[in-house]
Amino acid sequence: MTSSRQAKLRELAGFEPTGRLEDSLYRLTCITGDLMAARRVSLMLLDTGSGKGAHLKLAAVYGELPEVAWRDDTPPEAGIAQHVLDLGQCLHVNDIGHSRWRELARRLGGTGGFISCPIQLAGKPAGVLNISEPIERAHFTPSDLDAAELAALLVGRIIHIARLDRVLDSRFAQMAFTLEGRADSCSVVSLSSHEPDKVARMLAKAFFKEMHHCGFTPNQIIRAAGEIISELTGSLNRHKNRLGRE
Repeated sequence: MTSSRQAKLRELAGFEPTGRLEDSLYRLTCITGDLMAARRVSLMLLDTGSGKGAHLKLAAVYGELPEVAWRDDTPPEAGIAQHVLDLGQCLHVNDIGHSRWRELARRLGGTGGFISCPIQLAGKPAGVLNISEPIERAHFTPSDLDAAELAALLVGRIIHIARLDRVLDSRFAQMAFTLEGRADSCSVVSLSSHEPDKVARMLAKAFFKEMHHCGFTPNQIIRAAGEIISELTGSLNRHKNRLGRE
């Protein structure tokens, strides 16, 4: 293993999430891209929103991806990443144009070699790390695959710790767990790692109960909920603008 790769692995192992989680995820893909000497790294995580059940959704990307990759209506079950998640093992393909994945890659605009590795949070499948377009070599090597597996392991642990830190650091979240009778450490770890949508619903219920308890009227609570939606819209727009600049 080269000294530069060792340095990047140490950087990844010592990574401390700060600020917005989306920014930390983006920095993780950048470090992984440098580690793997690859032009493109994408991170997909399981999402359970929009009434679709659990499905993979793009969370961060280093390099360029076609617009269709960001669309929620892209069927995940037919994708390479979903296969990797279901299989629970890394997939290494030297030339996607001459493989069984050719049709899927054409739809996503991908060519050349790639590595996809499953990401686990607290021992359960939670996402996929995709690495493609090796720099200054024709395809990824077996040593690249070993490095990718280690990177996926580290990224999973970083995300797991980041989610727990944010829950444990939030007094509002602690109150929500208490109101739901889930204040023990096992429940906090399990829900934060594997059922973030359930945590979100708990926070929403706690938000309503606390505002009602403080004497706010229904209209005032509705306006507060509208402010949350406004903040979300602003965050999404800032994220979209940043991607446009990159």
